[in-house]
Amino acid sequence: MSVQTFKVHFILKMDKTNKKGLTPIFARIRLNGIKMELSTNRNIAKANWSVENQIAFPIDKFSKDLNQFLENFKSKIYNGYTMMLSSGEAISAELLKQSIYGKPLKRRYGLIETAIQHNEEFEKQIGKKYSYGSYKNYKTTLKYLFEFVPAHFKTKDISLEMVDYKFCEKYFIYLTTLKSCNINGASKHIQRIKKIINYAVRLGYLRSSLMTTYVLRINPPKKYPLSIEEINALASLNLQRKTLVEVRDIFVFQCYTGLSYSDIKGLKHKHIHKEGNDDIWIKMERQKTEISFSVPLLQPALVLLKKYTDLGEFDFVFPVLSNQKMNENLKVLQEIAGISKNLTTHLARHTFATTITLNNDVPIETVSRMLGHTSIKTTQLYAKVLDVKIGSDMRKLGNKLKE
Repeated sequence: MSVQTFKVHFILKMDKTNKKGLTPIFARIRLNGIKMELSTNRNIAKANWSVENQIAFPIDKFSKDLNQFLENFKSKIYNGYTMMLSSGEAISAELLKQSIYGKPLKRRYGLIETAIQHNEEFEKQIGKKYSYGSYKNYKTTLKYLFEFVPAHFKTKDISLEMVDYKFCEKYFIYLTTLKSCNINGASKHIQRIKKIINYAVRLGYLRSSLMTTYVLRINPPKKYPLSIEEINALASLNLQRKTLVEVRDIFVFQCYTGLSYSDIKGLKHKHIHKEGNDDIWIKMERQKTEISFSVPLLQPALVLLKKYTDLGEFDFVFPVLSNQKMNENLKVLQEIAGISKNLTTHLARHTFATTITLNNDVPIETVSRMLGHTSIKTTQLYAKVLDVKIGSDMRKLGNKLKE
C-alpha cells in the first residue's frame, strides 16, 4: 500500500499584488501530487518575505504576529487533513476551507459504514420482506468493498460523495479481474451498491445519487427449459437413495406448478385448497415478494402431493433441503438421467413457464398470475417459445391457408 504524501508551504501570489505593493500569502497544499491553494487573507510586501524560510521579516511586532498566524493556519490545515483521513473523507479544498475558516463540517457518511447499516436493517427483514439468499448477496458485496476500498483509495472507507461513475468503472474492473466475476455477477454487485446509495438518499445522508449515469451491463442468461421427454425421464428413474427420490419428486412437482425454491420450501398443508368442482389448488403468497398467487394442480403434481401428504410426517408438504444441497443432488440426477441441461431448482420454474404452460397455449397473462409476477415483462424473461411449438403453430397456419 502506498503512503499518503501531504505537504504545506506558503507562497506569495505575485500576480495579485495590489496598488500598495502588498502581495497576498497563500498556503499551497500537495496531496499525492495533487496541488490546491488556500488564501490566508493576509498580505505582505515582497521585500519583507523570506521565500526560503516562508516567514515575514525583519523581526518586529508585525512580523511576529503574522508568523504566529501563519503557524496556526498551517496547524489548522494539518488538523483538518488528519480528521478527514481518519474518517475516510475525500480530501478536498472545500472541506479544508470549512475546517480552517471555522465553518461547521457537515457529517459525511462512508460507503462501507452505510452498507453495514443497510445490511443490519436488511437482516431484520429476512423472512418478512426479503429472503436469506438476497441477504447473503449483500454480505458478499460488503465483503468485496472491505477489500476494494483500502486497495484503491488507501483508506478504510470513502465518503458517499465519491461513489460515482468513475468508482463504478474501477469496481467493475476489480470484480471481473481480481475476483473473477462474470459481467452479470459484477453488474449485480454494482446494482446492490446502487440500492445502498438510494437507501442513503432516503435517510438524508446524501442529496442525490452520483451513480445514475452508470449503465448496468446485465445480459439475460441463456437457460433452456426441460422438454416433456426430459421431465418424464427424471420422473421414471428407479432410484435407491431416499434423498435422491425426494429431490427428484420436489423438482418434478416444481416443473408442474412453477413454485420457486423458497415457495416450495415454505409450502404447508394449509396452502392446499379444494375448490367446488373438486379441483385442487395451491394458494399462497410468494416468499420473495409477498404477492398472492394460485395454481390449480395438474395430474402429475397431484400424484406427488398425495404421496407426501399420505406420509403425514411434516407440517410442510415436502422435506426440502437447502438450495445448495438441492442443486448438488440435482447434478447427480442430471447425470443418471443423461440430461445435458444444467439442472437447478430455478430451472423447474422456467420449465413450468415454457414447456408446461405457454407451449400448450396457456395465455401469458394466466402464466404470469400463476407465477406471482407483478409484470408480464418478468414472465417474458422466463418464457422461451420452443421449436416444437413454432413447428406446431406453423402447421396449423399452413392448414388454414390451404383451406
